[in-house]
Formats: sequence, C-alpha cells, structure tokens
Amino acid sequence: MDSGKFTEEILTILKERMGDVEIMACDVTRNNGIRLAGLTIRDRACNIAPCITLEDFCLVHSEGRKNLGDIVDEIIQVYQKNKAGHCFDLSAFTDYSHAKTLLHGRLINTEKNAGLLEKRPHREFLDLSLVYCMEFPCPDIGGAGSMQVMDAHMGLWEVSEQELYRQAMENMGDSEEAAIYSMADIFAGMQECLPETAPGKAFPMYILTNRRKFYGAAQILNRKALEKAAGMAGQGFFILPSSVHEAILVPEGETDACPEDLAAMVHEVNEAEVPEEEYLSGHVYHYCATDGKITIVA
Repeated sequence: MDSGKFTEEILTILKERMGDVEIMACDVTRNNGIRLAGLTIRDRACNIAPCITLEDFCLVHSEGRKNLGDIVDEIIQVYQKNKAGHCFDLSAFTDYSHAKTLLHGRLINTEKNAGLLEKRPHREFLDLSLVYCMEFPCPDIGGAGSMQVMDAHMGLWEVSEQELYRQAMENMGDSEEAAIYSMADIFAGMQECLPETAPGKAFPMYILTNRRKFYGAAQILNRKALEKAAGMAGQGFFILPSSVHEAILVPEGETDACPEDLAAMVHEVNEAEVPEEEYLSGHVYHYCATDGKITIVA
C-alpha cells in the first residue's frame, strides 16, 4: 500500500472512531528537504493540534507487523498524550512584543534547504543558514511546541531580518546559555571509547550545545560561548558539526590530525550515525582565538 492510500484508510477509520474532532491530512516539511505525510487531530474547542507523522506507521504496516486497527489505536494514544488542554493565546504570534520573547535561531544546511529558505527570513553563515522560530512551552504535555518564522511574519510584525537576528542572539544569551562538556568527562571510565592521536594520548574534545540539547549547534554563533570554550581549551579550535543539535570542538594544538582527516571523520559519522533530518554539514571549521573569526578549513 502506498503512502497516499495508507493515509486515506487511516483517516477513514479515525473519523469513524473519534467522533466530534477535526481530522485532516497534512504534508510535513522537515529539515534538509524531508517531506512526510501526516495528520492533525484537533478538538473543536481548541485552536491548536499536534501533527502526527505517518512514515513509521506506514512502514510497519507494509512489512506486515501491524494491522490498520492496531495502528489507529497507537495514533489515538499519541494524540491523547500530546493534545493541548486549552486554547493558545495567539497574540504570542501576532504581537511582536510577545513573539520576540519566544524567538530562537537554528542553524541548518543552506544547500539542502534551498526551497525552504525561499520563504523564510534567514542569514547565511559560511555554508549554513540561521533561521528563526518561536518556541513556546506546552505544560499540558510536559514539553514545548514551535512555529517557524516565515516572511509573512516580518510583514505582520513590521520588523526586519536584522531585528530578528538581534533578538535571537539576545535570547540565546539569556535563555539558551551555552553548555560546554568535556568529552573526557562524558566518557570517564570509558577510555576505550575515545579516539587517540598517539599511543596513550586521548583525543581532547568538547561538545558545544545549549542546555536543552536541541538545535544547539547554533551556539557556534554565540561569541561569549566561543570565548569561554577557547578559555577552557587554552587556544583556538576546530569545529566539527556533529549535527544540528551540537558541535564538537577540537583544540588545534592538541591533535595531530589535519583538517582533511577531521573532515573524513565528520563524513564517516554523518554517514553512519546522523539521521538525515539532523545533518548539518560535512565541512570542518576553525575558530581563531585571536580575532574570534570562524572559517572553513576542510
């Protein structure tokens, strides 16, 4: 059964079973140009609804591991767990004085998101682009929701991309305090897990992200975070884009690996470990502790 037919049958069963809720099919565009089939289920007394993607459900059905009835049961469970319990105050989206407090920046790959960037305010940085979103707490489900900032929002708010950038950087410092972890601390007692540059010499690395560990690679735009990392390392460092969620920092004077070797390592990790949606870049960057500049070196 193809994805379109699967979605139609799931919608039919859900509408028969769930009664007075609004159920609609939707296309979900994710990072790096990934498009997924999905659906929304909205209580008519509420103005927001969770979007449930169907890719994994379609796969287990096509492999004969679950029938449609069992899949619908799971979708209803997902809805019950994630539905909002009240209407959301839309002024948080329409009034910039409210919206700006929710504004965050995310780094994504420019080439892989060319279509998405056509309709979104953004700022290019080397081979990457900083885009903007609003992230808001959802206490009903113990998590958070988000909404992408589009060109139309700038018109509604009467603000420029420069203002979005300024506010996102300010919020990054206030509410997304950088988190820097020593890889040695993370793998304490697990020395065999650390790559080595010479016999008995551990490869010194740090992880840079945000406290939420979600789209934390944007912290490489945080000047204070980079200065702090350089202070911890005692020198400049190479930046390895692990994923959209974090970057690995390698002090330049503590490794015998050349930038090309580091790029090969990034490529290998991207191929084997990083989901396509979380891919950031295959390049290696260098942070100069003297002038604070970041350049592509491989």
